[in-house]
Amino acid sequence: MKLRNTERTQRTAATLLNALIILVLTVYFRFVWNDFYARYVYYFFKGNILYVVMYAVLLVIFNKVYGGFNLGFASTSDLIFSQLISLLFANAIIFFQVILVRKHLLPVTRTFEYLLVDIIITVVLNVLFNKVFYSYFPPKPTLMVYEQEDQSIYERILKYQDNSYEIKKTEPFDEFDKREKDLDQYQCVVGVGLRPEQKEILVKTCYERKKSVYLVPDVYDVIVNSGKSVYLIDTPVFKTNNFGPSQLEKIVKRIWDIFFALVLLIITSPILLVTAIAIKAQDGGPVFYKQTRLTQYGRPFSIIKFRSMKIDAEKDGVARLASEHDDRITRVGRFIRACRIDELPQLINILNGDMSVVGPRPERPELIEKILEDVPEFNYRLIVKAGLTGYAQVYGKYNTKLKDKLLFDMIYIENFSLLLDLRIMFKTFKILFMKESTEGVSDEKKK
Repeated sequence: MKLRNTERTQRTAATLLNALIILVLTVYFRFVWNDFYARYVYYFFKGNILYVVMYAVLLVIFNKVYGGFNLGFASTSDLIFSQLISLLFANAIIFFQVILVRKHLLPVTRTFEYLLVDIIITVVLNVLFNKVFYSYFPPKPTLMVYEQEDQSIYERILKYQDNSYEIKKTEPFDEFDKREKDLDQYQCVVGVGLRPEQKEILVKTCYERKKSVYLVPDVYDVIVNSGKSVYLIDTPVFKTNNFGPSQLEKIVKRIWDIFFALVLLIITSPILLVTAIAIKAQDGGPVFYKQTRLTQYGRPFSIIKFRSMKIDAEKDGVARLASEHDDRITRVGRFIRACRIDELPQLINILNGDMSVVGPRPERPELIEKILEDVPEFNYRLIVKAGLTGYAQVYGKYNTKLKDKLLFDMIYIENFSLLLDLRIMFKTFKILFMKESTEGVSDEKKK
């Protein structure tokens, strides 16, 4: 039996299945609370129920942050990974909260046993529900329309989606404009590299025929999309002037940066020491690597990183991004890059005020000069301070195309909030375990 594969029906089904997962995990936590936690802390009935409700709320919050509810859009493996991280945080918060009340350490082994059952439940339910979901909602027949063909977009849709969309055909916009009636055989349309007037025609046509539209944006789209409706006259008016954080937000952000950098330096000090010894022991070269980068308003500063490349990595004087299987990277360097340990010394840059915890990643001046030749708007990202992590890092990858990185950074700048900063910091934890987020840049992806 197939249900009508509309976006609204699909979202409703996904919401119900996600709610069922939360319900099952919450019911199991109720058992865990009675069987384990209740032995160490005593509450009346309402107090016990409050903890169970709190656990469910934590699961919902963290799944929202990590994309654990993206059934129908994300792959099964990504959903499982996102929900497992959410489980880890929710259980950790409850565990430490009980410790603070009891003031004694709980049996860690038992905690891990319960967590293991949680993991099994999550994996089994996701595999089962994904099969059920896609049996009722098969891949949507999709048409890709382009002005300037971008094969990488096509390849990435095929690579990162999981049974959600099936691209039946790709065609230039002129062909689509001539044969609008053929749209009836598709449920979704993806627009790539279209001019503003073409986007208007595509959206209008699809809206009239009740077809979903996915547009790959340009900088103009990102800026306009962040605008707000105002009522100056008797017609809708869009206002776009979000240009990053306000002065008060900058002050709060700076206080948070200092606090975070100090705490993380203390926590990671053993890792910093071991890494420094390993780098020194490998080839006797310097432990740190300093390089000129650009931060807010194009101001140059010296970024500090653990050295991950050979001493003479750029002896030819040519600045270039690390590529896939780059032979300039040392054995220790390959490990610390994969674990992001090479970035930890940048906490000193944050304390110095050159960087923030969250913001666009800083680039080298000579690389930016080359980038501006292909992407003139790239300097827009210098409206805010450079960051240790950023929107482009949690939603993109190291080898994401430069134009796409700019779009991610512009979304962050135009939609800035301290809550968004916090969300990006939590999502950064997830990408630490994703190998593809540290892949090198191939030549075709640099533009």
